[in-house]
Amino acid sequence: MDTLWNNLVKGLQEGALAAVDKAGDLTRVARARLDIAAAKNQLNRTQAELGATVHELLEARADPATNAQVQALSQQLKTLDAELISCEASYGALQNELAARTEQTDEVDKTEQTDQESI
Repeated sequence: MDTLWNNLVKGLQEGALAAVDKAGDLTRVARARLDIAAAKNQLNRTQAELGATVHELLEARADPATNAQVQALSQQLKTLDAELISCEASYGALQNELAARTEQTDEVDKTEQTDQESI
């Protein structure tokens, strides 16, 4: 009876640890996706601001290429684009890490199952 109880407790503990790990992984994935969405949102806002500024300058018959605000917004777009690429790369690396860990866990589970079947 003690063995059954110990096995039950051990199983519950392992299940709780697995749930905590999974929740942590999902939090990391959600955070990475949120970072990508925020970067895209900021990029879109800056593009809209640049477009509005260029439009105003063209309406005033001014040269947008020489305008300081246009140059600053253009530089900001380059920075935001690099940030977006970085966020997407981090997300891809996280996905690869989680996939590798899942494969490793699956292999361990198969080995344990085979060991238990042979007993």
